[in-house]
Amino acid sequence: MPPENIKALPENIRSNQELIQEAIRLGCTKAKVILTKTISMANWMKLQCQYGCSHYGSLLTCPPYTPDAEEMSEVLIEYDKALLINASPETNVREIVVQLEDRLKEKGFNKAFALSAKPCDLCDPCTIATNCQFPEKARPTLQACGIDVNETINNNGWDDLGKQSPCTPTHAIGMVLMD
Repeated sequence: MPPENIKALPENIRSNQELIQEAIRLGCTKAKVILTKTISMANWMKLQCQYGCSHYGSLLTCPPYTPDAEEMSEVLIEYDKALLINASPETNVREIVVQLEDRLKEKGFNKAFALSAKPCDLCDPCTIATNCQFPEKARPTLQACGIDVNETINNNGWDDLGKQSPCTPTHAIGMVLMD
């Protein structure tokens, strides 16, 4: 129990700090709990995937197999917050967000869902025809779901990260949606 002259942190702030510390412990350089209304959706992101990425149509975690911007906007309405993370390019962001998703579910965030930075690399080639071999580990990319990563990180005060290029070796932004 804290001394009378020191106010205890509200439970939601303590739990947010715990989530951030867990993300840092897993290898993130930054982590922040954000409101989902600060996530920027952009229909043009699908065009970037369709006409600029060799993974289009070849991975279950990329378009056209993922929710588009309109569908993802509808999904985001069901969430209040998200854990936004940044890691070094050498770090496997997909593994981190999946671990964070699992931890959030253990803490009672039953709708927790991870979104990754880069296309899935669990199978080569992807098992599109026979269903995903690793559904517990594979997650769609932010941009595949129509999320404008650059605008989202800027909306949340991370403009110091500079421009993020989707699906490149230096792109290391991830997110876990939470209720």
